[in-house]
Amino acid sequence: MRREGAAFVAELRGLAHRLGAERGRTFRATCGADLGDGRCRVDLAAWRTTGRFTGLLEPATLGVTLAGGFADGLFTGGTLTWTEGANAGLKADVRLQLGTLLEVWTAPPRPVAAGDAFSLTAGCDKRLSTCRDWFANAVNFQGFPHMPGNDAVMRAVPGSEPVLDGGSLFR
Repeated sequence: MRREGAAFVAELRGLAHRLGAERGRTFRATCGADLGDGRCRVDLAAWRTTGRFTGLLEPATLGVTLAGGFADGLFTGGTLTWTEGANAGLKADVRLQLGTLLEVWTAPPRPVAAGDAFSLTAGCDKRLSTCRDWFANAVNFQGFPHMPGNDAVMRAVPGSEPVLDGGSLFR
């Protein structure tokens, strides 16, 4: 169950739902760890900041001031935790961060007043380049970024005929 706006959303899952759960390790290009967990090992204390709400642009788009300057996108995919105001103690997933603009996936359930404080934790898009360049943590990357995808399987061998370009076989 979760709260969404002024209503509650309940989801009923059957026994077959357990069959869709990830078990063990999967082979994929993106990282299988969550930022800051035991496999990732990034210390999240260095990737947190505080801020204050300045204005509501849309129900889920917040104007904010942050304690420090940060690169655009650092907090995209991260977590906003309200520390003051009517929403104190509640968390929201950050959809997008561009400078002093924060877009969250769901609007705050209670009204937000100018000056309400929050803490913000960085997010991770689970790509090797982000792990290496932002967090200097490529040694703990839990994905397989150089594994060929489906496009490599469908590619024609150089110099082979016929070319598989979607055209007619009977030219």
